Amino acid sequence: MAMEEPQSDDLYEKLIYDNQDKFYQLRLVVNEFRGKQYIHIRKYFMTYEGDYQASREGISMEASMNNIFSLLDGLMEICSKEESVETINKYFSDKLLDLQKPAQ
Repeated sequence: MAMEEPQSDDLYEKLIYDNQDKFYQLRLVVNEFRGKQYIHIRKYFMTYEGDYQASREGISMEASMNNIFSLLDGLMEICSKEESVETINKYFSDKLLDLQKPAQ
């Protein structure tokens, strides 16, 4: 899934789940509020006009490195129980290499 164009004041937005049968999505969003950055995993519902709009359903937390590493740690533990370590290493090593490339 590619990174999407952030809406309004969002610093980052990525579609992480799309349920087309029930007309909702889950998105990972980073935004700033009162001088602090927050991470949200928010549920978006399709409006009658066919656009997705954020709901109140979801979670938010301060985007501190400690919170990000804790979330990543939990997700890595979940992945390691489901997939081989080699697959996880390959996926993330490729991601890390992409992140280290100079911006064009």
